[in-house]
Amino acid sequence: MDIVSSRPAVGTISTARSEAVQYREAVRTELPRIQRVSQPESDTAGSATDDRRAGDMAARDDRILADRRARMERIADTMRESLQRRIEKDDAAGVLVYRTVDRQTGEVVRQFPDEMILKLKAYAREMARKEELEAAENPRVEKVA
Repeated sequence: MDIVSSRPAVGTISTARSEAVQYREAVRTELPRIQRVSQPESDTAGSATDDRRAGDMAARDDRILADRRARMERIADTMRESLQRRIEKDDAAGVLVYRTVDRQTGEVVRQFPDEMILKLKAYAREMARKEELEAAENPRVEKVA
């Protein structure tokens, strides 16, 4: 065993660690003065100030939340005003069609049933009508012996 060597012995764990470890993913953050972390004061007057400050922040957060809700309600009202709901009967398919249409552009936003389903129903209805006409023109006579 070499005592004079500067290399650590095999199996030893190095616990020395730099206090200012910088990570590659770390981002430098600059906080506003109000949000900076500080040592709490030991006297009771300081804690009353901190409680008031926390209450002020909570009230400010509540106001911000209320403003956001009001803004979202206004947006929803605007969207409701710009959209029109229609119920129409599709004669070819023989079903009711529920549509939501943009009033300004006339574009169909939503529709139930889908356009493809309406086409399939119209086709099936037309084929059934043709079969009924053929059956009326050429009645089948079955002979039983």
